[in-house]
Amino acid sequence: MKIPVRLQIAALLLVIVAGFYWKLTLTRQYDWMWSPDMAEQVLPWYEVQAQQWHNHAFPLWDPYVWAGQPLLGQAQPGAAYPPNWLLFWLPLRNGRIRMGFLQWYFVMIHLMAAAFCYLLCRDLGLSRNASLVGGLAFALAGYVGTTDWPQMVNGAVWIPLVFLFLLRSVSGKRPVANAALSGMFLGISWLSGHHQVPMFLTLASAGTWLYFIFRSGRLNWRVARAGAVAAVFLILCGAFQVLPATEYGHLAKRWAGTPDPLTWNQVVPYDVQEHYDLRAYSLFGIVFPNVHANFDPFVGVVAVVLAGLAVAARWRASRVPLLFSLALGGLIYAMGHNAVFQGFLYAVIPTLDKARTPSAATCIFSFGTAVLAAYGAEHWLKGGPSPWTRRITLVALGFGILTMLLSQYLLFTNKLNFPLDDRVIVTAFVALLLAALLYGLESGHLSRRQAGALLVLLLLFELGNVSGYMFAHRSDANQEHWLAHTLGNEDIGSYLHNQPGFQRAEVANNAFAPNWGAAHGVEMWGGSSASVTTNLLGLEFSQPQVRELFGVAYTIATGPQAYANQQVFEGQSGMKVFKQPEAFPRAWAVHRLVRVPDIAAGNQLILNHLPDMKNEAFMLSEPPAIAPCNASDNVTLAAHNGGHVLIQATLSCPGMVVLSDTFYPGWRARVDGKPTPIYEVNGAMRGVPAPAGTHTVTMDYRPATAYTGAGLTFAGIAGALLLFRVKRL
Repeated sequence: MKIPVRLQIAALLLVIVAGFYWKLTLTRQYDWMWSPDMAEQVLPWYEVQAQQWHNHAFPLWDPYVWAGQPLLGQAQPGAAYPPNWLLFWLPLRNGRIRMGFLQWYFVMIHLMAAAFCYLLCRDLGLSRNASLVGGLAFALAGYVGTTDWPQMVNGAVWIPLVFLFLLRSVSGKRPVANAALSGMFLGISWLSGHHQVPMFLTLASAGTWLYFIFRSGRLNWRVARAGAVAAVFLILCGAFQVLPATEYGHLAKRWAGTPDPLTWNQVVPYDVQEHYDLRAYSLFGIVFPNVHANFDPFVGVVAVVLAGLAVAARWRASRVPLLFSLALGGLIYAMGHNAVFQGFLYAVIPTLDKARTPSAATCIFSFGTAVLAAYGAEHWLKGGPSPWTRRITLVALGFGILTMLLSQYLLFTNKLNFPLDDRVIVTAFVALLLAALLYGLESGHLSRRQAGALLVLLLLFELGNVSGYMFAHRSDANQEHWLAHTLGNEDIGSYLHNQPGFQRAEVANNAFAPNWGAAHGVEMWGGSSASVTTNLLGLEFSQPQVRELFGVAYTIATGPQAYANQQVFEGQSGMKVFKQPEAFPRAWAVHRLVRVPDIAAGNQLILNHLPDMKNEAFMLSEPPAIAPCNASDNVTLAAHNGGHVLIQATLSCPGMVVLSDTFYPGWRARVDGKPTPIYEVNGAMRGVPAPAGTHTVTMDYRPATAYTGAGLTFAGIAGALLLFRVKRL
């Protein structure tokens, strides 16, 4: 039985990508999720979601940091991104994601990028060999190949499919259906987590639509209608992430590189953009490894030479000028303050300032360069003898010789101590090999099949010196210590997890990130994150009285702390657990509500009258009527599972049950099954009125933005696929 060609190509791509990342797939010696952000932020986010999926609940709320934060609202956890769900559904080991699954998750991201770009190149009429070059150059180089943050890379892998169906639509091939699919894939990019790449991709897509709408010098209504269809499906398909993130953005503050966190209505200052742009010297990093500021623009000599050949020899090809414009536009935007155009767009396009890192626009540059490289490979392999091929061969040869000579000069003048990253010598070597390869086919010494295979191998050889080069070896304690912090101290985690009352813990002196709790089922005070709800940040959260009020009963430290000095446990690592016996329970009842004019006055109540808070709560709005009394109550937090809370309360007289979790829209309360409003008390906590007697109080997180967004996204994806089935559209 003959295997279909598509399956053969899919298998080939899998073998190449998995083999390229052999450190992850063929050994158990390396990790990719080892840096501070990934080990202490991304991995805990993933652990929370995997745990909730396995508890048969969709992960909407993270209870482990900052008194609870919405997962969809924060966006970066990627809770709305369907490919992530496949990772979270896989079997856990001891309640955690298996490291082997994480390694293959990384490989699958890059396999998707390679496959999608391969499909685009094939759709443009390029050969399988040339399309393979384009797919691998996109997946293993540039933004996708050199960026480790999955929430950022996941948004970029959809770039080829957005343009595949966009270009089909503007070519008149089923314009409505293909426009819908282009908008759908752009919307899926918005589901991936981080907003920067989707913003740049939306900008590039909109610019391309406008170009084709006005290309003839007058408005093309057919293309304009198709562009409107794409916009509608972008809005629909991205709604599951965009709506909750927009709601959260208006209720939170974000650390964006400024001294203080910013609210939604505060513009990210341009000096932050300057700090995170590409920098002029990074242009050398397009071909030289590790020469860059912020995101890495490296695509390598092979891709650049082939892209140059495409621009020179295939300029009249219908899509080469467009791809060149996209690549150049992405690069110029990435340069930030060195390109006046980026500042102009920052100033005139609403919310574009929130994409604070212009260098991330290299995602568009590397995409355009990869597809241009495929065009160049096509011209070289099938175009026959060409003066441009000979000229490009001489350029590669001259570049390789010059770089090799300069490297040799630096080596010998520094007494055989190379002062730079010695991979520059690999760049020179690759340029010389590429020149020999180009000449080999032109002179007839190589067949096209041989030349194509050698070209792919040379591309992989060059990219293997950059992509995956910085994976951490598990024996390197300096690199692995962030991951060790997150996964370590299991005995402490087990001890705290088994203590009654769901009381919170903290880590003293930044010994490790509080996000550690997510991997161990321990709710923590504080957390490493990009943003936090404004109401919580309004409290004096570092003061001991506030920590006591929020039920921070344990401190993890090497020795006694001023806040907690009663040792209750010591772990094998030498870290100890100290208890603060005065910490409030996580839930209690109050029988007196006072209104304060602002949060500053509320902070003074907490700092100066903390004992009174056991029977009193303050509100910034008009409190509901509750008759004061001093009777004793019995309130127990019985269950606290992500987006579900169960409290058993026995009140001697009517009062308000207070839960020291973040007040946030979307929480729904019931008292004995009857819907009851939730009030914002003590600045950031939840309060539920309850009558005298014994009651069951439940709180469930059911955010309207998430449910509405999910419905719109499902409708958008289903609608786009349905339109694609209608042959006449």
